[in-house]
Amino acid sequence: MSKQLKSSIQRWDTLAEGVGQKVNEVQKVLILVRDKQTKLDGERTKLGEMKREYVNKLKEVQVGPHDMEKVTYLRRFLGQLDVAVKAIAAELEVLAIQNGKIQEQFRSLNSEKVKFTTLACRSRKQLQDLVQRADQKDQDMMNVMRFEALKR
Repeated sequence: MSKQLKSSIQRWDTLAEGVGQKVNEVQKVLILVRDKQTKLDGERTKLGEMKREYVNKLKEVQVGPHDMEKVTYLRRFLGQLDVAVKAIAAELEVLAIQNGKIQEQFRSLNSEKVKFTTLACRSRKQLQDLVQRADQKDQDMMNVMRFEALKR
């Protein structure tokens, strides 16, 4: 019985270790995705600020007598900024979906790791109880033998 429990403990520990490695890999990917999201969100903010600046410049140019070439240039640039903001928004949406899938995978693997660790702990406890019972049985037998020897 104790051999079975020892092999069971080893098996659960091995499985928990394997899943633990996968959890660590998924966690690293999750961190990379979150970092990329943070970076893109920062870029989107910068582009938004840049767009406000150029909108203000366009308004200033249009207030007085203005150069049509400069107005056209500013409008085109604002259009390019809009395209860039939309591209970043689309990429952020894709990253959000990826983030959700990776988080789900992380939760699932982490749950599996906890399960294997719990099973290993349970097997260790069973082994400890078995050893304790055997020790107690041996101690009881020794006490009975002493009692019998004293009785004679």
